[in-house]
Amino acid sequence: MLKRITIFVSFICLITVSILGCGKNDTANLQSSSESTGQDFAKIHKNVDFSKEDKDKMHGPDLSTEGGGHGMSTVHVKKEKPDPNKVIATINNEKILRKDLDLILDRFKNHVNPSALESMEQQITEQLVAQSLLRQFVTEKKLTVDEEIVDKEIAKMRGNIKKNPATKDKTLEDFLKYPGSNIDELKIAIRMSAAIEQYASRSIDDKKLEDYFIKNISNFNSETVTASHILIETQDMKTQDEFDKARAKIEAIKKEIDDGADFSECAKKYSDCPTGKSGGNLGSFPRHGAMVEEFANAAFAAEVGKVSDSVKTQFGYHLIKVTAHSPSKDVSFGDVKDKVREALVAIEITNLLKDLRTNAKVEITL
Repeated sequence: MLKRITIFVSFICLITVSILGCGKNDTANLQSSSESTGQDFAKIHKNVDFSKEDKDKMHGPDLSTEGGGHGMSTVHVKKEKPDPNKVIATINNEKILRKDLDLILDRFKNHVNPSALESMEQQITEQLVAQSLLRQFVTEKKLTVDEEIVDKEIAKMRGNIKKNPATKDKTLEDFLKYPGSNIDELKIAIRMSAAIEQYASRSIDDKKLEDYFIKNISNFNSETVTASHILIETQDMKTQDEFDKARAKIEAIKKEIDDGADFSECAKKYSDCPTGKSGGNLGSFPRHGAMVEEFANAAFAAEVGKVSDSVKTQFGYHLIKVTAHSPSKDVSFGDVKDKVREALVAIEITNLLKDLRTNAKVEITL
């Protein structure tokens, strides 16, 4: 249950992804714990009980983040290593240190384009802030969960290890060693996920579920596209001249592809998205709920095998290549009720986090 929704305790995601084996785009799949597989193009996504003793055991960094985000800054080879004890964010009275960020960043930085690292740092910091806000909320509300839920999730993870031929000779403890964690810390993360999910589910009844299904049936009828993209990011741009140069760059890349260049190689060479390193592969996604509207509309309108003209979103200019388009299927509410619930819970959690952020004192000094 926990691994299916977009929740902000991505420590669980890190372990689950490792156990299940993400296949061809492991790093990209660290974005979230939802069935959307959370690609490492995090910013395209619309999408996400702690006692003091628990918080002391967690030390922040072991709640690993989704790892994504696009970037366009140049990383210098001789860059001076930051002070590990520098405070990079303060959330109410809780502080996040640079070493908390670096512990996570070190796990993924070899799998993304160097130009994306600065933006990736910002994305990780935002996720650490989100985790802190949720952790504080769970503590303040004294939310608790039945320990049976925790035990079932642990058992499910162990079962997934044994079912996967690539991991059947390993244990859950083996996977926990990779982020320098242990079973106790995993249980803490699961408790937090379950507590937040239960809180978010409190006002969701069958009528709300069915209403949401009727209004959003295209989210559940299995229509998907499989696509890759190239991004020239514009988020940090402020002048028209900068935007004009970004657009000229994406158009020059499009011409290069039209003239015979390989899309995947161009993604590796030019894309500001971390997925560029894997040829821009985004995997499969539905029309709604996974991508921002402009991106999804262009992808679903694209001809299979062709490269789109440049597509502008709030994140930059994209070229999209759709490699497969699976048509929609007839579906009933009963068939997808669990998925509808997951979607609504994810929305509730996102709204909760927005409210917490609005009412908290958050200072980011990265």
